[in-house]
Amino acid sequence: MASALIFASCTTTQSVPIEVLKSGKVNLLAQKRNLAFLVRNFKYNVDTLGNYFSYNYKLKKAPEKENGGLDSLAVQSALGRLQKKLLATGRYDTIVTYPFNAIRPHRGKHVLPLSPGFVTKVCQESHVDGLVALEMLSYFYSKTTPDMRDQSGESTVKINALWALYLPGKEKPVDHFGYTDQLVWDRYNQDGVLDLSKKIPDRTAAVEMAAQIAGEQYARHMGPFWATANRRIITPSVDEWKKATQMAQHNQWEEAAAIWNKLASVSNERNRGIAELNLAVASEMMNQIDLAVSWASKAVKLMDGKRYGPVAGQYLAILMARQKQISRLNQQIK
Repeated sequence: MASALIFASCTTTQSVPIEVLKSGKVNLLAQKRNLAFLVRNFKYNVDTLGNYFSYNYKLKKAPEKENGGLDSLAVQSALGRLQKKLLATGRYDTIVTYPFNAIRPHRGKHVLPLSPGFVTKVCQESHVDGLVALEMLSYFYSKTTPDMRDQSGESTVKINALWALYLPGKEKPVDHFGYTDQLVWDRYNQDGVLDLSKKIPDRTAAVEMAAQIAGEQYARHMGPFWATANRRIITPSVDEWKKATQMAQHNQWEEAAAIWNKLASVSNERNRGIAELNLAVASEMMNQIDLAVSWASKAVKLMDGKRYGPVAGQYLAILMARQKQISRLNQQIK
């Protein structure tokens, strides 16, 4: 007796990245587009290890020449990265950075806010709308050599940064942001395999990189900022679907959309829904957010109660949130 095996067609999902602009925590009026940067040069009284580092678990004092320029390098790195990230968003037009020694180094138990009169004076003479102050930046570097703990060795920087945003006419800062982290460099690759070709940064390089990250974190807090998100494409096991997905993965979204558009006219509701959902992704990738919402809404109706119904519903919610966020961002960036 002859027998036949019938296999169900296989449908897969693929993830594709997209860069999206997200709003931050600081909401300034759209016309406030120019800032000044100022370093407070403040250290807490308890911060007494700035001129020292740890080498194989022993405290050592760094050479005076190295210590002399490290604070300046650190704050310039933090402010430089912050400036680069903020200007890249198009939200700000001009950033004026005051010299490192505009305020002399000083210590205290608490960071006292800048006086309203001082803030107004700085903003007026710089022709800016607000003042970003790096209130405090501290760091401590540690290094262990290979075989001290393992064959890799590592460098570590503990970094603390305090930021504040002042506006003229305001009695106190309109925003505070603290960043604390411990950054570690070793010679293991992403698979956990020792890679002796990797270099471990020395104190100067490690502090510089840590300070850049401190600036980048405040840029993300202020916003807007670019972030990578992922979207899902659904691909039934048919050559035409596979071809469209391959085009999408090579950033050929118009060509992929043309195929999905044709597939969206078939009588099979399941496949129509999948095509419409993929068209929503293609529309978003081509910055047509309203069209993406329209396609996703159609897909949700067709896929209700079906396998990929929840995927369509979740994606529609993401698109609608982005639609509102883009409207707010456009008002800020105008």
